[in-house]
Parts: sequence; C-alpha cells; structure tokens
Amino acid sequence: MLVLAAALAFSCDQETNLSIAPDIHALAFGPEGGEADVVVFTNGYWKATCDDNSVTFAPDTGNFTTPMHIVVAPNTEKFTKSARISLTTKLNGNGRTSRIAITQTCNPFILCDETEVQLPSSGGTARFQVNANADWQVVDTKLDGSSVDLAVDPMEHGPNSVTVNVPVSENTTGAQRVYTVTLALKETPSVRLVLTVRQAS
Repeated sequence: MLVLAAALAFSCDQETNLSIAPDIHALAFGPEGGEADVVVFTNGYWKATCDDNSVTFAPDTGNFTTPMHIVVAPNTEKFTKSARISLTTKLNGNGRTSRIAITQTCNPFILCDETEVQLPSSGGTARFQVNANADWQVVDTKLDGSSVDLAVDPMEHGPNSVTVNVPVSENTTGAQRVYTVTLALKETPSVRLVLTVRQAS
C-alpha cells in the first residue's frame, strides 16, 4: 500500500509540474526565409506541429529537453505571413502547450488587378486601384510612345491601396491613342507597374 501510495504521489507530482517552453518564443524572417535553432525545454514527451507547411522543423517529437532546427521557405506571396509552431507535452492524459510565433515579410511589390482601361474619344478619367507595400512614384508618362505631361493623381504614394486617376483629353486625331503611366517603387525602382489607357478614335 505504501509503495502504491508513493507511486501515485509521484505521478501526481509529475502532472502538476508538467511544463514545456522554447527558449525563443518569436522568430522574424525576411522574404528569403532562413533557419533558426530553438531549444525545447520540457520534462516529458513532447510533439510539435505547425499550421503552415512552408515551415519545417526537426525533430518534431522528443523526450525531455531537446534542440530543434527550424527552416522557413521563401515567401512568394504578396503579404506578410505568420505561422505558429505548437509544442505539446502530455502525461496520463494531461497536457501543457507552448508556441513559437513566426512572422515573415514579403518582397516589395506594386500591382493593380486591372492595368488597362478603355476610354471614349470624348476623353475622361481612367481610374486604377493600385496596391503597394512600399513608397512609389510616377516615373514616366507617354502618349503613343512619346513623353507627354499627364496630371496623374496622385503622383506618389505610400505603402497602401489607392485610386490612381489618369485624366485624358478629347481625341480629335481620328486614330486610336494609347497612354501609358509607369509607376516605380522609390527604394527599388526596378519594381514597377505600367498602366495603360486606350482611347477610341
């Protein structure tokens, strides 16, 4: 009886003191991804899972305190990603859980769902919904391939979604005209977007 009581007491004490925690609770990566080493501190058997398959790690299970190697793949999406590695330890049906939060930025971008607008010969304003994650500016405006001044509004903008207005005057040439407006990120000018306005004759 004494031996049984001692064993039960030991088991209860283990369940009461059951714990799990990584030495790093948050990791941040750039769009290129990367690797990190984390130590999982626990006093029992543990298992790790993740809600994002672009994050891999090894080992994903262990007994007691174990180092874990984490690999984050490049981010090809147009938004900042977040993932979570859940760490769980269990004993006799009881468990404890801890987490490692992972954030990953994306590459700089500027985009528009509809990059081409058709206007009648009478003219008007072409509107484009532009989205970017960095500061941008208008770097070029052309009419049929030649430089022309256009009152584009706005001429520059910060990282956000904004309506870009391109006013076009009446077409009296008797031929179709094509306007182009080129936007480029200020810090990464090679990342650019061309908006096209086709005006009927």
